[in-house]
Amino acid sequence: MIEILGIFLQLLVFVLIFSFPFKVNQINSFFGLEKNYLNYFDVHAINIIFFIYLAIILSFTGLDLKTIFKFHLIISIIFFIFNFKEIKSSIYRIEKFNYLFFLLLIISIFFYISQNLKLEWDGHHWIEKALVFFNGLKIQEISNVKVHPHYPHIGSYIWAYFWKNSLLELEYLGRFFQPYLYVLSIFVASNLIKNTNNNLKIVSILFLVLITFEPYLFAGYQEYLIFSSLIIASRYIQLLDFKKIENFKIIFLVFLIFYTLPWYKDEGIVYYFIFSTILISFLNYNLKNKIIFFFILILLWYLQFLSQKYIIGIYDFPQKTSLEDLYNDIINIKLFLTKISKIFLHIFISFIKYPLWLVLIISFFGLLINKANLDKNMKYFIFCFLFNILFIIAVFFTFKSFDFMLKVSLDRLLFQTSGFYSVFIVIFLNKIKKI
Repeated sequence: MIEILGIFLQLLVFVLIFSFPFKVNQINSFFGLEKNYLNYFDVHAINIIFFIYLAIILSFTGLDLKTIFKFHLIISIIFFIFNFKEIKSSIYRIEKFNYLFFLLLIISIFFYISQNLKLEWDGHHWIEKALVFFNGLKIQEISNVKVHPHYPHIGSYIWAYFWKNSLLELEYLGRFFQPYLYVLSIFVASNLIKNTNNNLKIVSILFLVLITFEPYLFAGYQEYLIFSSLIIASRYIQLLDFKKIENFKIIFLVFLIFYTLPWYKDEGIVYYFIFSTILISFLNYNLKNKIIFFFILILLWYLQFLSQKYIIGIYDFPQKTSLEDLYNDIINIKLFLTKISKIFLHIFISFIKYPLWLVLIISFFGLLINKANLDKNMKYFIFCFLFNILFIIAVFFTFKSFDFMLKVSLDRLLFQTSGFYSVFIVIFLNKIKKI
């Protein structure tokens, strides 16, 4: 019974602390949008991005997790009380049933995880870093963990943060942050559906959850952090009009979301550069401003490199391949064709394993058949997808344990970026409505 209370209490904690520090009217005003253009879920997601950056900063301080949490929770409760009417009003604007459905989905996944207490393979790697923070050790101790000490740490820090401050200090309660962010990101994506029929939105949300829910990845993996963050990023990219000189504040928000990716996993660095660089190239700014944007991207990455290399004490990648080995693989035509064919075969298998990819492909071709206008926003996501696939091919081509890595990681690598392209489903649904 007390564990059930702990689960509900954890949900309440998330609702309270992620209602801080921004409000719906405040955010809409800041971005120069109509009063209710961004709703409760949108702003809740922005508050979580704020929390992630707060966690990144605090992870380097060595401050006690319980002390930080008490201060954080007290401020959030005070903020919630003083802004209760506005928060209540913003929830009513999305309809009470939608909010109750949001909570129901989250609590259902919480109970599922609590009944299936298992850490999968990579979960045992990430929990080592979580234990560093849970036990109050200095961040430099991460460099001494047995397996993959170079992995980014912020997912493990958040895990330890909520684990340490749960009612019973149970490990799995710390992992609840991921399903909370995951469900929220699905609701954020649903805001792009231009339909006043609330039943259609509910069905769409339930459908997206059914085709993207993977219990295996909630058992200690970090893929859902990237998956959910990219869904949220795609939502705000849809606010951009690439034909105009765009609102710098929205662009900066998107860059901030992209910049969380390198703090989750190593490959997040590549996604950060791919998606951000393509975004810069699509913006209607002059060359000088684009160069400034790109310089900022490099500078932010360099800050992460410095922090991991000289504060934590380690910065590395798990796979190393010399240019000579790569060249020899390429000029060996038989080996080259064998590797490429195997990569595409496993990409095809991954598309079947995770139904979201099949729905994305059907939606995209549905748009082409219905002669949908491929505006710059759609072209941006198409370019991102192409470069995403090129990255997959390139990185797996260089793996020394080629066949093993194809079997154990390609599908997850593809899945974690699939949420970014969920806009194709939404655009297709909006197109159907007009027909």
